[in-house]
Amino acid sequence: MSLVRQASSTTSLDRASSGETLESCENATSLRFDLVISEMENILMDPAFRTLQDQFYEKYYHEFEDRDENKLICMDIFKEYVHLVENFLERRLSSALPWFNMPEFAVLCRNSVRPESTDGDVFDIMASLADFNTFKEFILAYRKEREGTALDFSDLIFTTALHH
Repeated sequence: MSLVRQASSTTSLDRASSGETLESCENATSLRFDLVISEMENILMDPAFRTLQDQFYEKYYHEFEDRDENKLICMDIFKEYVHLVENFLERRLSSALPWFNMPEFAVLCRNSVRPESTDGDVFDIMASLADFNTFKEFILAYRKEREGTALDFSDLIFTTALHH
């Protein structure tokens, strides 16, 4: 049975006849979630995504400043970023996982994801789509790197030879 049919046939609590059915529904949902996260990791490592993101940051990084007050245009830029990245991700995910549905995935994330399990690029990108301040941190990091003002810790790392 496909994941889609299995998940849709066991999602209703009133149709669940036993704890086993509920457990299989939870397992199917968990498996689908894991498959989406895995595919998102692949997409985020794809040069096409990095290029899309870098071109966007390059176009707008000069509008952002590291201070509490934001220019009005920054919110419009954020909305454009969300639209661009969500559409890119949804197209790629739907292509790789024909059963994928972005609104259902968003609900699943809100209901299932625990803060302690949100490490990694996928959750960072998702946070940048949902939260202006996270997006601003990303674009300011790009600006600092672009302008050469990012912190450089390379001089703090040194090696010593071990003598026998």
